[in-house]
Amino acid sequence: MPRKKKEKPKTREEEDINLAEIGDYCYYLSVNNKPIFAEVLKITEENGYKVLQLMDQTEGKYVNVVTEICSFDDKKLKGKKRHDLCPEVYKKR
Repeated sequence: MPRKKKEKPKTREEEDINLAEIGDYCYYLSVNNKPIFAEVLKITEENGYKVLQLMDQTEGKYVNVVTEICSFDDKKLKGKKRHDLCPEVYKKR
């Protein structure tokens, strides 16, 4: 019997990431500047930045990132760098 393929939950592709709510799914740039699929668990404000607590759906780890490096559409993040999108928070290595 063939295996059933797991489907990713839907994201709100054309919307602004600042409208994200708890339980939504989005993409963020990892330390290696690759888009990673994650679920929004908590939304906070820190030092004037909106911060999302996300749970990585591939490795199951928790991360806190600013909304500047997140998007509902992974194509908007491809080829981008964390330090270019938000240089105040993420320093160039």
